[in-house]
Amino acid sequence: MVSREEGSGTRGAFDGLIMEGAEVAPRAIVQDSNGAVREIVAGDRLSIGYISLGLVDERVKALVVDGVPATVENCRTGEYRLTRPFLFAYTGEMSKDTEDFLDFVLCIEGQEMLQGEGLVPAPEKSSD
Repeated sequence: MVSREEGSGTRGAFDGLIMEGAEVAPRAIVQDSNGAVREIVAGDRLSIGYISLGLVDERVKALVVDGVPATVENCRTGEYRLTRPFLFAYTGEMSKDTEDFLDFVLCIEGQEMLQGEGLVPAPEKSSD
C-alpha cells in the first residue's frame, strides 16, 4: 500500500471515502506527492495506492468501482463514487483580483485548461 502523508487533501479524501475511521497500515509506504505515489505503483505491479485522476496515465490503472470506470464524465456526474470537491476559501471581503481569478477559473478557457490537466471541470451553471 502506498499512501499520502497525513494532512494531505488526497489523504483526507481517502480516509473519509474509504477508511471510515480505520488507520492506514503502519507498514504502508508514505509519500509526499501524488506523483511519487504514481511512480512507486507504476514500478511495482503488486502495489496499490491512490492519486488524483489527472495523474493516471498509461503506467497505472484507475480502479473500477461497482462497474463504473474512473472517467472525467463519471466523476462529474457523481456516478463514480470516489470523488471529492475542490473548494476555494477566503476571509473578509472578496477583492476584485479574487473575483477576476474565480471568473477565469470558471470560464470556458479556464475550465478547458483544467480539463487539459486531467482535472474534472466544474458543473455547468444552470440557466434557472
